[in-house]
Amino acid sequence: MGGWFGRGAARWIRAFAVYGAVWIASAVSAQAASFGELIVLRGTAVVTRGEKSVLVRDHAPVDEGDRVDALADSKAQILIGGKGSGMEALLAARTSIVVGRLQQGSGLGSPITLAFGVLRARVRAWSGQPFVATRAATIGIKGTDFVTWVKRPQAAEFVGVEGLIECVSRSNKEYSIRIGKRQWGEIVENQKPKAPVPVPDDIWQQVQTEYAFPKE
Repeated sequence: MGGWFGRGAARWIRAFAVYGAVWIASAVSAQAASFGELIVLRGTAVVTRGEKSVLVRDHAPVDEGDRVDALADSKAQILIGGKGSGMEALLAARTSIVVGRLQQGSGLGSPITLAFGVLRARVRAWSGQPFVATRAATIGIKGTDFVTWVKRPQAAEFVGVEGLIECVSRSNKEYSIRIGKRQWGEIVENQKPKAPVPVPDDIWQQVQTEYAFPKE
């Protein structure tokens, strides 16, 4: 990641400052509706659509199929829908997600796929397919707040903040766990998950500070 912040990166940022804004705006205007809005809270994020990547340091729309990367020392937020029934996701530094299809019901797939890093999701209302997916697990919800960690491809860790989440192994659908408030659990490929455990004070404090959503 260090290469992003050298002299070459500085020239790249200047070169794409205007082009990137125009490209994102025109790409989204050509579609019926965008998935949501990316807000960079600190540092820099990258939005990749097809074969084109653009550095974002403030705001940008995101849509189905986009990859969003929060770079080192960065933090970003994605807002989806209105305040009453909307959703939001917080990307910690060195986090990469892919935006899927935003639809409730029994359709396949998930609105957000976490490739690696740390993602906090807060959902006011949702039903149907899992809201977040990783290589190891899918996370189903009913209006809740939770954090997902992907530190290695074959595993995913979870902490419940509010509400209840159900985490199902993608390698064996019979392996699943339910995680409530201030509980930690993990799904590892091809392994039966252990029962959730209480979250230690230091991890809980990290969730409340480092992974906190901006105050409204």
